[in-house]
Amino acid sequence: MKTKKRHTQGFIASLLILFLALLTGPAFAETPDYTKVYHPIINEAEKNILQKDYQAALAAYQLAFSEVPSPFARDYYNAAVCALLTKDEKLTYEYLEKLVLKGVSLPYLEKQQAFEPLHKTRKWKKFKRKYPKYRKAYNELVNLDLRADLDELYARDAYFRQAKGGYGEYGDTLRKIEVANTKLFLKWVEEFGYPGESLIGVADTLEQLPRFYIVVQRQTKARKGHDFSKVLTEAVEQGKLGPQVAAYLLEQQAGDSRYSSKAFVKVNCNKCKNGDSLEGLDRYFEIARTEEELKAINKRRAKLGLDSLKDYKEKVLYSFEDTRFKLGNEWAVTNYYVPSKEAAEIILEKLVAAQ
Repeated sequence: MKTKKRHTQGFIASLLILFLALLTGPAFAETPDYTKVYHPIINEAEKNILQKDYQAALAAYQLAFSEVPSPFARDYYNAAVCALLTKDEKLTYEYLEKLVLKGVSLPYLEKQQAFEPLHKTRKWKKFKRKYPKYRKAYNELVNLDLRADLDELYARDAYFRQAKGGYGEYGDTLRKIEVANTKLFLKWVEEFGYPGESLIGVADTLEQLPRFYIVVQRQTKARKGHDFSKVLTEAVEQGKLGPQVAAYLLEQQAGDSRYSSKAFVKVNCNKCKNGDSLEGLDRYFEIARTEEELKAINKRRAKLGLDSLKDYKEKVLYSFEDTRFKLGNEWAVTNYYVPSKEAAEIILEKLVAAQ
C-alpha cells in the first residue's frame, strides 16, 4: 500500500510540475516590456560598438536576445557583424539565418560591405545553398497577404497625389482616402495585432520605415487627425515596433521634436554666390536647448526605451564613419537648402554647432 501511495504521489507531483511548466511556457507567458528588458541592453551593445569592443557588444546582444521572444532584425544584423569581427563563425551564421527568416534577402546581404570577407568561403557557399529553404520558411511564417494589403494603403494614398492636379484638384477625395486608410489600418491592428516584423517580415531589406506608415504620418494633430500615440507606444512595449521609428512617427503626428529624433541639421547653400557663403556650413548643427528641455527630452526617450540624446547623437555620427553597422536612422539629419547667405543666417539663428 505504501508503494502504491508513493507512486500515486509521484504521479500527482509530475502532473503538477507539468502544469506549472505549461503556465510558465510561451502559451501563458506575458509579453515582456521591451522598453525595460530589451532596448536598454541593446543600447549598451551599441555603445560598446562605438568603443570598438565587439566582444562586449556581442555579449550584450546575446543577453538581450535571451530576454524576449522576438528580437529585431537590425539587432541581429549588428550582432552578426560583431560575431564576424570576433571570429565567432557559428554565431555569425546563426544570426544571418535569423535575418533571412525575418525576410532579409540574400541579394541584400551580399551587397553589404560587412559580409564581403565571407563571400569566398565554403561556409558562405553553403549558406547560399540553404537560402531557398530559409526563404520558404519565411514565406510560411509571415502574413504576406496582410503586408500586401498594407502596401495597398500607400498606393491608394499616392494615386491621386501623383495625378494631374494633385491635392489641389482631388483634396476632398484624398481626405476621404486618408480616413478610410486609417480605419482599415486600425481594423487590421485589432484583428491581427500590430504589423511588426514577426507578423509581416521586413520585405527583403532592413527597411526602417515601411511605406504603409504614410497612414500614420497623414494623421497630424494640426489637421485634427487620429491620435496613434497609444497604438504606437503599446507596439513598442510589445516588441512589435522599434522605439526609434515610434519616436519619429509620434513627432510627425504631434508636429514637434519631443524625442529629438532629428538629431542634427545641415544647412546647404549650394546656390550662394562665390564669396557670399557662410563659413562653417559644412558642419552639423542642432537646435539650441536649455538644460531643462534636455532633461525632459531624455526622460521621454527613456520611457520609450530609447538611449539618451547624447548617446543617440554619438551613434548617428559614428554611423557616417563606420558603415558596417546599422546604427543611424534615415531621418536623423534634417537638410535645409537655402538660396542665399541671408536665408542661411535666418535658419542659423535657432541653431548651435553640434558638439
